[in-house]
Amino acid sequence: MINKIDAKEITKEKNLWDVYLLCKRITISTFHVCILLTASIFLLTNSFFLERDMSHLVSDIRNWALIGFNFAVTTLGFLIAGFTIFATLSKPDMFLQMMSVQHKKTQMSTLKYNFMAFMKVFISFITFTFIYLVIILFCQTNGMIGNMIDLVPYSTVIKELIIKLGYWVIGTSLIYLVLVVKTFIFNIYAIIMNNIRWELYIKRKEQKFSSNKGKIDKNINVTKVH
Repeated sequence: MINKIDAKEITKEKNLWDVYLLCKRITISTFHVCILLTASIFLLTNSFFLERDMSHLVSDIRNWALIGFNFAVTTLGFLIAGFTIFATLSKPDMFLQMMSVQHKKTQMSTLKYNFMAFMKVFISFITFTFIYLVIILFCQTNGMIGNMIDLVPYSTVIKELIIKLGYWVIGTSLIYLVLVVKTFIFNIYAIIMNNIRWELYIKRKEQKFSSNKGKIDKNINVTKVH
């Protein structure tokens, strides 16, 4: 099966955008969707119907952005370190075997599917880290974004809408990142178990080969005696 692998397919992605497009084939689990929808309903209800003081929402957005930025940067370092160790210690033979098997749902190789599951985590963290950084730098009191909005008509209405939607986006993103970390941990566990299973497969294959070789040698010896 390894002979059927197209070498160009292994290095087909040339930049992070190509990786992102491939990651889009991997869907979010139903459990995660339910949690995110529930959180979204609560946050939208609070921002649009319950909380009337915009200053409270703005304060929450800025605090959450700072918390999210610190969490994302710190966690991203550990995730990259863990992924590097996993990629270094894994068996190349197993990777080649995974490359030869297609994942039916996403129509990509099993190897790419597993790696894209990790890449999706990294891309999510990088994306939201950038969003949090924009809020920290440009959405403070008398910040650039607020001053720019003041220059356009209906600036008050636009600001309120942005604040309410921002409250929803930032709040939901924090929950999403926690869920993504949960997925990453399970993926690491699954890959480790696959490594162990691969070793078991190789050991059994070697044992079977040794057993068959022993039978052949025994038959040869018996023939010589006769």
